[in-house]
Amino acid sequence: MNPPRFLLWFIPNPKRFHRRRSDWLRLGLVLVLLLGTVAGIWGGPWLSRRLSCNDGFPTGDIWRAGNQCVGLSSGPYAFDLDAFAPVMRVIDRQNQAAADKCDPSGTPVTVGVLMTMTDRFVGGRAVQELEGMAAGQLRANGTGCLHPLRLVVGQLGEYGENGDPIGVARRLAERDEVVAVAGIGLSQQSSAEVADILAGAKIPMVADLITAEGFDQSGSREDQPIYSSCDPDITYPRGIGKDYYYRVAFRSSVQIARLGAAVPGRPDFIMVPTGGSDPYTCTALPVMQRQFGGNVTEVKFDSEEASTVPQTARRVCGAPKDVTVAYIARGRDLGRLIYSLDEAFANGQCAASSVTVVSTSDGQRLRAAELDPVLEDLRVRALRSTSFTTGKVRLVSALVGGADRATPDNPNFAVFEQAFTEAGFDLSHADAGWAVNAYDALITVSSALRALPASKEVHRSQVNTAISGFSSAGQSVPGAGGLITFDNSGNRVDVPPVVRVCPLPPASGDRPARVTSVPVGPDVAASCPS
Repeated sequence: MNPPRFLLWFIPNPKRFHRRRSDWLRLGLVLVLLLGTVAGIWGGPWLSRRLSCNDGFPTGDIWRAGNQCVGLSSGPYAFDLDAFAPVMRVIDRQNQAAADKCDPSGTPVTVGVLMTMTDRFVGGRAVQELEGMAAGQLRANGTGCLHPLRLVVGQLGEYGENGDPIGVARRLAERDEVVAVAGIGLSQQSSAEVADILAGAKIPMVADLITAEGFDQSGSREDQPIYSSCDPDITYPRGIGKDYYYRVAFRSSVQIARLGAAVPGRPDFIMVPTGGSDPYTCTALPVMQRQFGGNVTEVKFDSEEASTVPQTARRVCGAPKDVTVAYIARGRDLGRLIYSLDEAFANGQCAASSVTVVSTSDGQRLRAAELDPVLEDLRVRALRSTSFTTGKVRLVSALVGGADRATPDNPNFAVFEQAFTEAGFDLSHADAGWAVNAYDALITVSSALRALPASKEVHRSQVNTAISGFSSAGQSVPGAGGLITFDNSGNRVDVPPVVRVCPLPPASGDRPARVTSVPVGPDVAASCPS
C-alpha cells in the first residue's frame, strides 16, 4: 500500500517522491495564511492607524492618534482638517517654487513646523499660526534668498489621548534634511519633552507661542519661579532644549510686570482655573501674586465645566466699586466671562461700577474667530455687548508678540503685512498675534540661513550658532513684532506692549470685522474709537 501523499492534509509526505508542483500548493497556502495572521496580529494596529489617514494610503509619516490624524506633511495633505486645507496648498506651492528667486548656487534646506492644530486651547488661531509660517516662508524665499527653504508641517494633535507630540517630534528628528524647527507647540509638559528630543538631535528650535515660566534653557532661573501650584511630575523647572531652544513669545513674568506697570492699583481678584496640569496658569499664578504683593483673592473656576464661569462672574460682581480682575486662565473661557458679566449688568445683578479684566497674552484669543460655533457666538456677543461697548467692562491684555500694527518705528510690520497678503491671507488673521509670532519664528531661522554661505551644505550646528548670535541691536532679527534678540537662556529680550481690546464693529460687506486695540500705559487714556 502506497503511503498517503499528505500528512495533516497539507504537509507533503517525505516518504513519497513529489514531482508535481501542485503537491506543494497546500503547504504554501497554509504558510501564507499563517504568516498573514501573525502579521495582522503584530502589524494590524500600525497599519490601521495609517490606513485611516492620508486618504487611506499607508505611510510612516502620518498616522491616527485617538480620533485625530497626526504626523508630517510637506504637501497639500491637511490631516483631514478642512480649515487647514487652503494654507497647506499654499505651502505645497511654495515648497515647489522655493528656488525660483534664490541664488542658483544655493543649497536647499528644510525647516520643520511643529504645532497643534486641534487642541482646545488653540481655536481658530492655529490656522493663523500656520498662515504666519507660510508668509515667513514666502519672505524667506524672496529677494536676497541664499538657501531655498521648504517646510514640513508637523501636526502634534491634542495634548492627551488624541495626539502624539512625542511621536511626531521623533519622526521629524529622524529627517536628516531638517536643519531647524519653528513652533514646537504650546506651554505644555509634552512640549518640554519635544524640545529635549529635538535638542538631543542637535536641532535648533524657535518657539512662537510658549510663554510659561520654566520653558527656557535655564528653567527661568532669573525669574525665580515657584512651581508648587503645578503637577509634581513636571520636568520643565530644570529647563528645556539645552543649547538649542529659543522663543520669540514674551514669557509670563515680563508680561505680568508690564501689566502691573500699565494698570495702576492692585487687582481685587485673580481668576485662575482649578488644578495644576496647565503650565501656562500654574506658573503665572505665583508671579502674579508676587507682582501685587501677595494675598490677592483667588477666584477659581473649572475649565472643564462651563457653568462655573458665570458663577465666577457673579463673585466678581459682588464688590460695589470699580473692580479689577487679573485673568491668568486660557483665553478659551474669556468670552464666556465677559458675556456673563454683561448679562449680570443687564439684569441688575452686578454691584460693581465697572469691571476691568487684565489678562496675560492668551486674552488676545478674543481677537480671532473661533472654529467652534458655540465659542464664536460667545466671542461675538461678548465683544458687541452693551457693557463692553460702553466701557463698563474692559479688557486689557499683553501682546504675545511685539506689535499688532504698523508703526513709524517698526517698518518690519509692514513687510510682514505685504508677505501675508501676497501669500493670499486676510490681514484680520494677524490681529490675535499668532500669525505675527509664527512669522517671526520663521524669519529668525531664515535670518540665520542668510548668514551662511550659499554654495555649502547647511548643518544644524551652523544654524544654531547663527541664532544664538542674535544677541544685540546690531545683530538682531527684523521681526514683525520689532527687532528680536535673545538672552543666554533663549528668552526674547525686550518687553511686550499692553493694549486695551476694543469692541467688535459690525461686518462691512464681504470683509470680516476686525477687533482693534489701543495702547495702555500710566499716561495713556486708552480710549477706543467710538
